[in-house]
Amino acid sequence: MNIRQAREIFAKFGAHLRSDDVVELRHAWIMLAKQYHVRAARDDTHERAMAEINAAYDLLKANPEKAKSGGVTTDDPRIRGVCVWAWAGHSGTGLPPSDRIETADERDINYVKRRIWQLSGHSKEQWSIWSFDGRRFMPPLAVYGTRSIFDQMAGLALQCTRVGFRRPRAVFVQKLGLDWPNLLLIHSDGGFNIRSEHHRRCVSRPRWSVLQVGC
Repeated sequence: MNIRQAREIFAKFGAHLRSDDVVELRHAWIMLAKQYHVRAARDDTHERAMAEINAAYDLLKANPEKAKSGGVTTDDPRIRGVCVWAWAGHSGTGLPPSDRIETADERDINYVKRRIWQLSGHSKEQWSIWSFDGRRFMPPLAVYGTRSIFDQMAGLALQCTRVGFRRPRAVFVQKLGLDWPNLLLIHSDGGFNIRSEHHRRCVSRPRWSVLQVGC
């Protein structure tokens, strides 16, 4: 069992951990224990449930730092009550964005947004990440990032933007304020063709090519 699976066990039995606070974890465990422990003595199903809950609780309690690595913590600065990294790509008007992290791994978009913000040193530069499957672009992901972590941004995008059988074969980024056609290619598997005018100039590394994408 890993941290993610332990959190999923709590959710399965009705205790959704909204943060990584150890006090919240204990309160959730007590709530579930009251519900399942008393019945466990006369019901095998509840006994198995309580065994799962206890195993998950022991793991999360013994690994507080690992549990915190993927979730929203009280240390994150906030704007209007929402963690700052969640505002990337938001207009600032209307309903605020969600900063809830359901799964502490690359399947969760908010986990990826927070992780990139952390790796960037809490950057305020907004970037759109565009994954490309060889035929079309996938929905973009807005993040706070920097050029110095393009490798990590590409790696995380490859894992989180897969849609069914569609997997990214290339990853582009675009800094806020640039016109749509101007994208930076930061990852490619080399096995696709894209109609583009390739400008033979680069940014800080030779393989980060500036592309003018044909519409």
